[in-house]
Amino acid sequence: MRATNKKFISALACASAMTALAIADPMGVTKTHQVVQAATDNVPAKSAGVDVSSWQGKDLTQQAKSGAQFAVVKVSEGTNYQNPNAQAQVNSAEQNNMMPMGYHYAHFGADSSKAVQEGNYAVNSAQQAGLPQGSYLAADWEQDPNNNINGGREASANAITSFMDTVHNGGYNPLLYASASVLKDNINTSKVTNKYPNSLWVASYKYNSGTRQDNPDYNYFPSMDNVAIWQYTDNWRGQNVDGNVSVIPLSNNTANTNNSTSNNGQSSSQAPARPNTSKPVETETNWIKQDGTFTTGGAINLRTGASTNSNIIAQLPANSEVKYDAYATKGNYTWLRQPRANNE
Repeated sequence: MRATNKKFISALACASAMTALAIADPMGVTKTHQVVQAATDNVPAKSAGVDVSSWQGKDLTQQAKSGAQFAVVKVSEGTNYQNPNAQAQVNSAEQNNMMPMGYHYAHFGADSSKAVQEGNYAVNSAQQAGLPQGSYLAADWEQDPNNNINGGREASANAITSFMDTVHNGGYNPLLYASASVLKDNINTSKVTNKYPNSLWVASYKYNSGTRQDNPDYNYFPSMDNVAIWQYTDNWRGQNVDGNVSVIPLSNNTANTNNSTSNNGQSSSQAPARPNTSKPVETETNWIKQDGTFTTGGAINLRTGASTNSNIIAQLPANSEVKYDAYATKGNYTWLRQPRANNE
C-alpha cells in the first residue's frame, strides 16, 4: 500500500506571476525535493466498477482484469461493525489501478441524530481502512430490519443529509445509494441533491437478481437526474459481484468545480458530492520557500488564485511534472507554487 501522502487533490492556482498545486491532507505533504505520484483518483464516464463487502475476497485482481476501473468497498455498518476485509480490498484496488471508494450500510432510517453518529463511525472506519481523504463515501440506505425506510420522505431526507454533511466534514465526498423506487417513493431526493448535486448511486436492475449481466443496457437506464453511478446487476460477468457504471466522470477529490453539463440526460459534474454553499472569502497566502517537482496522478486544474474557488485557467493531464518554488497550507489543502515566465 502506498503511503498516506498519495492523497492528492487536483487543483492548481496562480498567485501573482505564479501558479500553485493544491494537495489534500496538508500534514502528509512531503516537504523534500522529490517527485510524488498520486494514487488512481479519477475515471471517465461509462467506466465499469464493482462494489464489495466481506462476502467477497480480499483480492480484487479478477475484477480488475475483467475491466473494473473502480471499486466501492464496504467499510462499516451501523455503529458497531467494520468490514474486516476493507483495508485489504482498498489496498488491492489501488494495486490494480482501480479507483477506491467506500460505503456505509445505514441503520439510521429517518433519525438525524443517529445519522450523525453513523456518519462519524463511517468516516473513522474509512480512515482505518486506508481510504484516501477526498474519496467517495456513500450511505447505503435500503430497507432492512435495522433501517426503517418508512419514516417519512422529509425526515428521511433530513437524516440522509445529516449523514452526508458529517461525511463531507470528515474529508470525504458523500453519495447516497438506494434503489430507484426508494429514491422516488421514500425520500425527498430533491432536498438531498439540491445540496449535493449529482450524488446519487442508484440501483436499478433490468433482470432478476442473480442473472448474469456483463454490460449496462442504456435503454433501461432509470429516468432520474443527479445520478453519478448506476448499479445495474448483482452478477457482473458471472462473478457474483455487483456491477456498476459511472454515469458521469468521477474524481476522488474535493477541489473540483461543480459546473454541470449534460451526459445522457444526466446532470454531470467532476465533483458530484460537493455541497452548494456560499463562496468563502479568499485569505492571504503565506508562502514557504522550497524548490521541488510534483508529478500529477490525475488531471489537475490550473487556477487564477490559491483557492479552490479561483477561476480555472486550464487542465494539466495525468503524469505532468510541475516544478514549484514554495508551498503554503490553507484550510484542508497544501498549495505548491509554480514559477511562471514573463509574469504570465
